[in-house]
Amino acid sequence: MSSSALLAHRAFVTISVDDGHPTDLRTAGLLQKYGLKATFYVPARNPEREVMAPSLLRQLSGTFELGGHTMNHVPLPSLPENTAKAEIVDCKKWLEDLTGKPAIAFCYPKGKFDRATAGLVKRAGFWGARTCLFNLHEFPDHPFLWGVSSQAYSHSRMVQMRHALLERNFSGAWKYWTIYKGAALWPQHFRRVVDHVAEHGGIAHLYMHSWEIDGLGQWEILESVFESIANQPALVRVTNGDLFGLWNAQEKLATDPAAVSIAD
Repeated sequence: MSSSALLAHRAFVTISVDDGHPTDLRTAGLLQKYGLKATFYVPARNPEREVMAPSLLRQLSGTFELGGHTMNHVPLPSLPENTAKAEIVDCKKWLEDLTGKPAIAFCYPKGKFDRATAGLVKRAGFWGARTCLFNLHEFPDHPFLWGVSSQAYSHSRMVQMRHALLERNFSGAWKYWTIYKGAALWPQHFRRVVDHVAEHGGIAHLYMHSWEIDGLGQWEILESVFESIANQPALVRVTNGDLFGLWNAQEKLATDPAAVSIAD
């Protein structure tokens, strides 16, 4: 769907799948079964766990968006600037060479970012970047500080609040109680934001690790959540890249109404 067409909508659902583990193929199969879109954030290498072979990543990119997740899955703020820049720039080139498609979406490994790394991602040519700031479902002020609604992993109320305070995500902390009603189990947490966004608008954004779902034996739970999303006709299914493009289109429209044409 073009940016101009998306501008007519106000309620979206998107899914992020991190790390490029081989179990992502099982997630991809479920997404296809229910007609859902997703962005798979893939590092070239990961010292912690296996990454899919290039042939499988190429196959995945035929149906889904692949986004940058650095070359070596390392927290960027801990690196010297030149090293961090290489992790970002080289990852973009690697993905584009692998898939033959532009890589426009980025995700900070382990959710770690700062102002400097956000600037590096922008200068590398990505359109936006996803964080791990929880309990957020509005369009952000800054496309390189994009939060998520829920993680497909249950967190206690104490962990939710601790994470929000450490990340200075005060808006997310407030919404955790007012919108998400303090839900600790992740399916309930996400369904609450799905219902809220379907009624009031915004973005229901689920992020997940397939290897985590596999380790916890939660494939049936994941499928039930995907099925519930598919049964929400009010939500437009988009990739992260679609949302980044929409953010840019809205900015252009705000400054020049003629910049986004019907044929965009």
